[in-house]
Amino acid sequence: MDILGIDIGTVSVKYVKVKGTSGNWSVISSGDYPYKGGFDDLEMILSDIKIKEGDDVEVAVGISSQEIIKKTFTIPILPKKEQKDVLNWSTTKILTTPLDDMIYEHLMLGEIDEKGVNKDEILFVGAPKSYINSLLSIFERVGFHDVAVITDTAFAYINAIDENGDTSTAIIDVGGRRTGLYIANAKRLMFAREILTASESFSDALMSGPGLSYDQAEQYKRERGFDEELAEIMRLPFERLEGEILRTLSVYNQRYPGKPVSKVFISGRGSKIPKFLERMKESLVEEVSSLESVSDIKPEYIPAYTLAVSRTGFPNLLPERVLQKGKERSYKNLIVLGTIGVVVILLLLTFTMWGTLSNANLKLTLERGNLEKIKEGIKKIAVVPRSTVNYNEVLTVKNEIQKKDLTFVTLLKFLASQIPRDVYLKSIEFGENAQAPAAPASTQLLPPPVPVGKGVPVSMAAPGPGQAPAKTSGNDYPLVLKGYITGEADSLELTLFNLMLTLKKSGLVQNVELVGKEMKTLKGKQVMEFTITSRCMRYEI
Repeated sequence: MDILGIDIGTVSVKYVKVKGTSGNWSVISSGDYPYKGGFDDLEMILSDIKIKEGDDVEVAVGISSQEIIKKTFTIPILPKKEQKDVLNWSTTKILTTPLDDMIYEHLMLGEIDEKGVNKDEILFVGAPKSYINSLLSIFERVGFHDVAVITDTAFAYINAIDENGDTSTAIIDVGGRRTGLYIANAKRLMFAREILTASESFSDALMSGPGLSYDQAEQYKRERGFDEELAEIMRLPFERLEGEILRTLSVYNQRYPGKPVSKVFISGRGSKIPKFLERMKESLVEEVSSLESVSDIKPEYIPAYTLAVSRTGFPNLLPERVLQKGKERSYKNLIVLGTIGVVVILLLLTFTMWGTLSNANLKLTLERGNLEKIKEGIKKIAVVPRSTVNYNEVLTVKNEIQKKDLTFVTLLKFLASQIPRDVYLKSIEFGENAQAPAAPASTQLLPPPVPVGKGVPVSMAAPGPGQAPAKTSGNDYPLVLKGYITGEADSLELTLFNLMLTLKKSGLVQNVELVGKEMKTLKGKQVMEFTITSRCMRYEI
């Protein structure tokens, strides 16, 4: 299932749709909508996203809103089983809303020295149940029924940056109506603050100063920024923002002297104002740079992209009933996958046992047939009138039959145990029954090496008892093998090569030559039909 990351900001809604697996994500599409605020406008935007991207997606939502509360506090260091009551009691002291009316999480930030006493520092992240339920109902009405996470956009930014050793990293997201200042250490959000001076503050200054309209102010801000003519007008909102940032960084560095801020990343629509970044570099002593894009997406889509690909790494403000449904859905998926795995294993075991039994039955059938033919040959010899029998000739024929039958049985056992498993023999022509077809010169060459297959012989023509061998060198019999090779198309040649190599190495079969091969379709699958001629050495005890 594809994943949709949605970043709901103060003046815009952005989304990124991705597919793939962890570490191998690819972006399918993205989009950006102006946002006036309010649930009605949000529902219209989400409806349009659903029309474009469909509703068969998993959704991860990040919100920049004053409704989501982020506060830090400390508690005494306690065993885990005693922490819950203390956490809830301490949280009620910093909230104006009853804790029972909120959906929340407590994040452990680690130990901190507070006036000479070690304490655990806690980050509280929560939002009113009414707000989350109203937001979730909009997604459900639109058609997005698989919402996996609702969280604060700050955590999406934190997951998008690399660790900075023992020091901390700050992200300044200069949004439309608010600037988010997020400080992280070791991938943990240590401090978060919302500053009301943001991108639109510069537009307001241009409207109140030169008397520009809103559209003109936006255009001047976007195209000219801090140029010589506008720098003085833009100075006032910049100094307000600069002061709040400097105070916040100073407070953080005093609270955490062992991990001060050493890097600052600037993002958001305000970061695009010409010369804004240069002004921030002049104001801050830390290393300042723009937040770089990831995975070939524009920087403004970083939160939406991070939400999509790291949706399980955030505090989740979904109601418990929705989380429970997600768990049940995951369990069902695991059960289905487990059931499929068990069925596949059982089928493999069944096919393996069936192949083994077929092999054994085939061997028994062949040996019984050979014994019956030997008996018939002996009976024919026994009814010849004694006066016409030359006992020396009979003895010679009998010995020859025994040698030939023993050689043929030995050959069958060798073929049944040694030929690759993707090779199926349709006939074995042995002795005087072996009539090899004429082979074109091009088929006399061995095929190039390829992976080994596997197979079981299917049918063959055994020699009749009492028949004299064909004209041979005296120590071998003519042998023609005909059959099929199955498997992947690019492995057929290699399986044929391994079959011929197995025959040559056996010592029982010599003068192995490929006299014919042809690609055919058998039961809807591509197979290779082959004909091999050789000489089978006599096997004697």
